[in-house]
Amino acid sequence: MLDLRVLVVEGDPVHCASVIAALEQLSVAEVVSVKDGHGGVVAMKSAPVPFDIVISDLDMEGMDGLEFIRHVVACGSSGLILCSAQDDAVLSSADWMARAYKAPLLGVLRKPLDVPILANLIARIDGNYTVFSDIMPDHGTTERPGQGAIDDINQALDTHQFIPFYQPKVSLTTGEVVGAEILARWDHPELGIRAPVQFVDLMERSELIEALTYTILEQACKHTKAWIAAGLSIPLAINVSPMSLGQPFAASRLLERIMAAQLPRSMFTIEITEKAFTLDTASLLENVLRLRMQGCGISVDDFGTGYSSLQQLNRIPVTELKLDRSFVRRMAKNSKALSIVTSMIDLAQRLKLKTVAEGIDNDDQRRMLAQLGCDVGQGYLFARPMGEAQFTNWMKRRLRVAA
Repeated sequence: MLDLRVLVVEGDPVHCASVIAALEQLSVAEVVSVKDGHGGVVAMKSAPVPFDIVISDLDMEGMDGLEFIRHVVACGSSGLILCSAQDDAVLSSADWMARAYKAPLLGVLRKPLDVPILANLIARIDGNYTVFSDIMPDHGTTERPGQGAIDDINQALDTHQFIPFYQPKVSLTTGEVVGAEILARWDHPELGIRAPVQFVDLMERSELIEALTYTILEQACKHTKAWIAAGLSIPLAINVSPMSLGQPFAASRLLERIMAAQLPRSMFTIEITEKAFTLDTASLLENVLRLRMQGCGISVDDFGTGYSSLQQLNRIPVTELKLDRSFVRRMAKNSKALSIVTSMIDLAQRLKLKTVAEGIDNDDQRRMLAQLGCDVGQGYLFARPMGEAQFTNWMKRRLRVAA
């Protein structure tokens, strides 16, 4: 964060001071602050180079944060963080609006300031100031990442720096571990473990995402064989990019890795995001159908955050709906989020689909989801993502306790 230049647009002097103090604590190189949107526009236009990050309040006199978002997009800042004391419904709508304007949104920050959350949002921008947000990339763009970044990724692939982590999936009825999700990590020789938000978007834009999927799946298959030999049978779920599934023969290439390891295809669930539904390509539908016909499960990841219709659910051979963490984390205090979660679980039950809830962080969430009929959960309440050795030891300890 040392070289970052940050603009703070904040009408509340107390909150502005706390944000500036937090940025200094995070060793940000330069911080400029203004009190409203008009001042923010002047600061951005007069800056010799665009600010790396703009942190803007939503509630300001004159030009409010909603109008200011359009100016951030026009001025070309690399990252935007919104903050407000408004309720969840307003924050959620502001998030959607910023994404609709193609703003480089890193996240929405609730007042009063939480420094660790601010640090996590800032960390979504890398050393070259390339935005790694949760927004799915627009694959119609002609913009490509720099060659240096691509070379780093290719070297990491060649030297096997990408490794699988595993996060357990737990039955909300029995507490039994019923599987795990495979999560890609970059074991960087100098920077340590890097999360997907720091490389997946880059790999999709440089058409390296298939190579990542295959290397992670191949390693997971080897680990699964070792677990089976040790008496552990752990079904796995793996995320596959819509870009990959839209390629001819993608299903065959995925199945080849599983069959080469002599593993049952039924042990694997392929997770696809709702974004895949909007692509609506014949090859994507063919690949998903082939995977399902060959025994793999098909899960819709981040269900409820995209633009899919019930008709799309009818067309895709889905076996599982995965409830997005944004609803899970809000449902205890937000009646709208609770109603959405209740409706999604009811829909899944009517369609005879399994439900998995992401982002379960406390026992109240677990209890509510179990009462609503959700089948499986994953989140920090149960365990954080772990490397292969740590996950193996965790599973063995779990089995000893159960025995």
